[in-house]
Amino acid sequence: MAVKKSIAIIGEGETEWWYFDTLRIACRYKFKVAPDFPQHSDIPHMAKLAEEYVKRDTDYVVCLVDMDRLLRVPAEMATYQQLKKKSPSNVIWIETNPCTEFWFLLHFLPQLTSKHYETCEDVLPDLQRYMPGYEKTARYFKKNNLYKYLTENGDLQRAISYAEELTRLSEASLEDRIAYSQMHLVFKLIKSMDEDEADKNEQKAENRNRNEENRRQIIDFIADKQISDAKSVSKAIGLKPSRTRDYLKQLVDEGVLEIEGEYKNRKYKIKK
Repeated sequence: MAVKKSIAIIGEGETEWWYFDTLRIACRYKFKVAPDFPQHSDIPHMAKLAEEYVKRDTDYVVCLVDMDRLLRVPAEMATYQQLKKKSPSNVIWIETNPCTEFWFLLHFLPQLTSKHYETCEDVLPDLQRYMPGYEKTARYFKKNNLYKYLTENGDLQRAISYAEELTRLSEASLEDRIAYSQMHLVFKLIKSMDEDEADKNEQKAENRNRNEENRRQIIDFIADKQISDAKSVSKAIGLKPSRTRDYLKQLVDEGVLEIEGEYKNRKYKIKK
């Protein structure tokens, strides 16, 4: 089911852009991966982009952040924390430590690990055991569908489960700086929006069925009485007078009913 509400997903670099663009295409989601072309962005630039999408009435803006550089540069971490704190509630900052490649690795790990990775380069050897030839280059991303490979050769639900647990562990022991990813929150958001849309569609179907039933009862009542006024129809069907008049007008406009009499003495009968 396609997501109807608008989401903008902003990544720091090419990896995030290619991953979410392949996910968007595979699942036919209607979110926006920003910017339009993959590029390396710093935190202030991401915050500025997020602000622009908020002004465009985007429902949610997701900002994906690799933590390896921020943890090594205190000034950049301070900037990130400040901008994150100032962000509106519909801007969601998603952290992965050290980088998005660790999220990829979670699709394959046979068991949960609280291993520490200092940099993204430290993750690559472990990831390449499961994704031979993987490299952070546009050439690789163009030749390999990231989302398709990860879901066909790995396990997305496993990755989500591991990410949830590692996020909890990282919050409980900040000083340990274990590898973690909050990427599961993006999938939780998408799922909740899918469910909201499904609920709306179900409600629309119920309303259509109710409308058809009310119309049928009105037609049957008038056909049985041969001619009737709106007040009698309203009382017999159990509808509010204003709603009854709306139905009667629709049925007249459609040529199902016709009117006899002046405005205050208006009566309805089946049109022959």
